[in-house]
Amino acid sequence: MSHIVISVIIPTHNRPEKLADTLACLKQQSLPATEYEIIVVDDGSSPPMILPEDAEGPSCTLVRLEGTERSAARNAGATVAKGDLLIFVDDDIIVRDDFLEVHLRAHREWPDALVVGRISLPREALVEPFGRFRQRLEQQFVPTNRALTAMRNLCTAANMSISRDLFQKLEGFEHRIVSSEDQDLALRHTARGGRIVYLPEARALHRDSALDIRSYCRRAEWGSEQMMPFCQRHPDLPDNLERERINGPVKWGEESLAQSLRKVIKAVLANRVVIEALFRVASLLERLAPTSAALDRVYRLLLGIHIFRGYRRGLKRYGAVPGAEHRFAQAVE
Repeated sequence: MSHIVISVIIPTHNRPEKLADTLACLKQQSLPATEYEIIVVDDGSSPPMILPEDAEGPSCTLVRLEGTERSAARNAGATVAKGDLLIFVDDDIIVRDDFLEVHLRAHREWPDALVVGRISLPREALVEPFGRFRQRLEQQFVPTNRALTAMRNLCTAANMSISRDLFQKLEGFEHRIVSSEDQDLALRHTARGGRIVYLPEARALHRDSALDIRSYCRRAEWGSEQMMPFCQRHPDLPDNLERERINGPVKWGEESLAQSLRKVIKAVLANRVVIEALFRVASLLERLAPTSAALDRVYRLLLGIHIFRGYRRGLKRYGAVPGAEHRFAQAVE
């Protein structure tokens, strides 16, 4: 009996059609089917997920949970994994037949590294103006070359791999963090001297449903709210300092007048009437001026407003970021 080398872990919730496509491409890999397994963690789907039987493909295991959120779901999959290497993917991605093999080669080249693959939108999504905008936005700070990266929080759990031993030493994903939980894992890894490798050839096409500005803004608002535990855990991370600076409470006299006024303006704009009007402007520009700078500005304004709304809601739900006042005063000085 062959030794299981790789365990592919897929958390899922109420997306049976997309999961089926993800499973189909993962079952057609260049590695022998006896050398890897697939673990699907059904996190409270209704009706419960059922995996198709496939006697000739890799071993497939179904783990059922009751809506524990994705961090705990991934940890549950890792708990039952037999492979020396864990590869985490989402349930709405498509990969090439060498996907597992290129992840495995990277770990042989860089032992004990956290390896992060490339994620792109499918070609059909890039036909629309918002799809092109989203691709540019999400790829803005992503490396382009196959190499070690100095970005200590570069990670996406939709396409990443890590040795099982290292994952256990890091105690997995922090289950209390459900937005940016992958960045939290990367930060804990690099804080121990660990390395991160970017692997563009480990490409995954993200067949996401948030392919219009309205649905993307809803997700951004949710993510901004749920990111607060991550911000509280890593308050000195430059990205989190910037989030607090532009979305936190107004600090009259402690920050520049322009910064205070920008927050006030965001608060005024963050009401349903204004937001709906901006969505209509975006829709009009998508038809009449799809490549215009004006459309880009409206997209960014809408995203900024929704991130602001989510951040403020996160402050109410989870409390302030510890030490924010002290760090802000130091930054001003």
